[in-house]
Amino acid sequence: MHELGICDALRKMVMRIAAQEGADKVTSITVEVGTLSGVVPRFLSDCWQAVIDGTEFDAVDMIVETVEGEAQCIECGERFVADLERLRCPNCGGNKLTPVSGTDLTLKEILVAN
Repeated sequence: MHELGICDALRKMVMRIAAQEGADKVTSITVEVGTLSGVVPRFLSDCWQAVIDGTEFDAVDMIVETVEGEAQCIECGERFVADLERLRCPNCGGNKLTPVSGTDLTLKEILVAN
């Protein structure tokens, strides 16, 4: 489950950014997860709780926003909303696709209280 490693890296990143900015307390973070990223949002949320348990981030909420993935068919050029469950072109049925968006995981926002 790579979500555990991702959450640990996010915690360290947020801790470093908060320290650089002189923030007293982080209250929540917002993460964008693309549907083609291979990251399962539910697992990410569960792992976040495990990673922050017993740390100074114990009460920090993680808000997960899902970003739809878009792909383009190499065979016919059709662009369409795709996810890892449906990787066929709706126009021609082809499976040779290029991801256009939705492959990223982004730390979008850190909410702090001073």
